[in-house]
Amino acid sequence: MTDRMNNDLAALLTPPPSKGVQFSQGVILTWDHIFLRNTIEWRGITLTDIPMVEGVNALALKAGDVVGMLGWAPENSKGVGTWWILGKLSNPGEFISDLTFYLGQIRFLTRDNAYDQAYFGQDTDGEPLTILYYGDEGSTRALQIADTNLIRINDSAGNNIFSNDTASGAGLARPYLYYHMAPTTNAEIVGTVMVPSTTSASYVAIYEGSPHVWHPRVSYNIGVSATGVTDWRLLMDGTVLFTGSGSASGDIDIPGWGSAVIPGQVVTFTLEGRNTGAGFSRFMVRRFEGRQS
Repeated sequence: MTDRMNNDLAALLTPPPSKGVQFSQGVILTWDHIFLRNTIEWRGITLTDIPMVEGVNALALKAGDVVGMLGWAPENSKGVGTWWILGKLSNPGEFISDLTFYLGQIRFLTRDNAYDQAYFGQDTDGEPLTILYYGDEGSTRALQIADTNLIRINDSAGNNIFSNDTASGAGLARPYLYYHMAPTTNAEIVGTVMVPSTTSASYVAIYEGSPHVWHPRVSYNIGVSATGVTDWRLLMDGTVLFTGSGSASGDIDIPGWGSAVIPGQVVTFTLEGRNTGAGFSRFMVRRFEGRQS
């Protein structure tokens, strides 16, 4: 005998599916990655601005992709009804692991206290911006890639400890690297002061160094102690960059930086000096290092 009570209960718990609920598929005709506006071809009909299940699919979809669609559309409704995009449909072997994301703004926060961890998007001028944070309360930036040409690393106190030179487009801005300059065999020792010197009335090489250069400029500080008349000059590969007389400091551009001279290239710096007053001139290289633009 049929168990009518149990059969009736089963029918209540598992009603037959509605004919209006469907799973279908469509082809993306247009897809706006900023506002997610779209047009979908479905059975020869163009559907406009179909909502979708939120997730990474929205960042990867593009025109031409086949998408799964779930919705309610009564028979013979010609597309009238409610539809949702489930995501892209792909077959095995169609490089589905190779995804391109068309990013708007993506932010990662710590789970417990919602501190910034990472940001991918744009700055206020619309330039690409990527930031990795230390994950602290102050949202301290650890690594920043911005404006298509800036890479900056900060310590946990926010101090810049590494960055490329954005003004010249080549080489380092920070840290400043020291370029070694050593006394040459032309230098003299005058008296008991152990400082490279000269008594020559013609220019002679006092210091010389051949470093790998990483910065678009050189920062110098030259100390002079002399009797008579002193002249000195700084050269790079035989080209005079600067001339002076007494002690001086400043910055010099490297000629041809980024084209004739590229980051990591070896050049030769020379400090030449002379004394035209029948006296002597002592020279000290207090600072000689790379510097940003």
